[in-house]
Amino acid sequence: MTGECQRHRQRTWAVHVVDDLGVDCRAPMSKTEGPAFLIPLDDAQTPPVPRDEVARRYLGRLIALFHREKSEPFIADDKLHRATLKRLDEIVAPPACGPVLAEIGATVGRWLDRQPGASHILTVVLPPCDENAVIETWALEAGHQVFAPPSRQSLVAADQLILPDMTGSGILVIPRLEDWFLRHREGLRAVRALLAAIDGLDRPVVVGCNAWAWSFLAKAAGADALLPDAVTIKPFDAVRLHGWFVQLSTSEATGAMRFRLLADGEDVLAVDEAGTLRNDYLRKLAGRSLGIPWVAWHLWRRSLRTGDVAEDAKAAMSDGDASEQTLWVAALDEYLLPFTDDGTTLHALHALLIHGPLTREELLLVLPGVADPNVVPVLLRAGFLERKGDRFGCRAAAYPAIRDGLEAAGFPVGRV
Repeated sequence: MTGECQRHRQRTWAVHVVDDLGVDCRAPMSKTEGPAFLIPLDDAQTPPVPRDEVARRYLGRLIALFHREKSEPFIADDKLHRATLKRLDEIVAPPACGPVLAEIGATVGRWLDRQPGASHILTVVLPPCDENAVIETWALEAGHQVFAPPSRQSLVAADQLILPDMTGSGILVIPRLEDWFLRHREGLRAVRALLAAIDGLDRPVVVGCNAWAWSFLAKAAGADALLPDAVTIKPFDAVRLHGWFVQLSTSEATGAMRFRLLADGEDVLAVDEAGTLRNDYLRKLAGRSLGIPWVAWHLWRRSLRTGDVAEDAKAAMSDGDASEQTLWVAALDEYLLPFTDDGTTLHALHALLIHGPLTREELLLVLPGVADPNVVPVLLRAGFLERKGDRFGCRAAAYPAIRDGLEAAGFPVGRV
């Protein structure tokens, strides 16, 4: 990896073209295959969680409830500490976009080859919490035109919205359709005007949208009728995670590196002679992360620990050199949604998944009738939100728990 995928997105009302940024986020290639293609949105299936992991999670909650003693781990967690961000960047390097950029590029290339018979619009629907802006990053690297959204404030202003000229040649990219509306009585004018404009263009257009905004816009603005046949990333199962993590954690700077479970010292990336994973950790991670690469990446990084290994632990490592560098892999974090009687927490999380990061004022604007100013700090302390500047967004590692909570409460959810 040569740099971060995260790029500061311009919020000006303009069309801009940026040449290749030199960001190396290419997908790892298998020995016989190139990058995968995006798949129809309706075909996306979450990787299953192994049954023993489901049972362990429920049993763990019961044990925690009754404070029963646990069996001794291979290495006690209190002898370790979370790896520093600098060390993590050396070993499990950012960005968290993984092979997705290559898959977008391959899919767009195949789509262009089918022109002019195919639709001139390609819609890419991604899971939420994509802090790396993968569609915009791909577009900027490839030198395509990127159509930037208006300011949030202008979306609900009384002034008439006038779109700039979008005619031209080459691919036009609208990276985040969710930036073109607010869930407000006056907040859909811009996105409706945009959808009508791109429908009449005589040039290829790639439209990106997060899955929760897509679900909302399909009902509120008929987006699925104007932008049919949406595609999404193929969910990351254990095999895909293994290939990606091996690439991320391999560099000349780190040398020989092992990732071992605290419970039994097993190498989580080890495979047998047939190339089959020797343990279930990555299968569990794939299921827990819902097959979303950036969610899996954040859960993986949060589980890593560093610390001195006891001599008896070194001696127990029969599959590696005792002098090798080791990172210990703790149990995956559990998130429990804060309870509130009035549902303010769930409504706030639902709004943030639809829109992406919002300021406190924007959040209150899309939550009519909700005047609780404490919901944001409560969710920040609980680890469900993260703050970047004046905006608050859902933390990627917490997304599976947030989704479960919203779905259980009857909220409409995204397809992925």
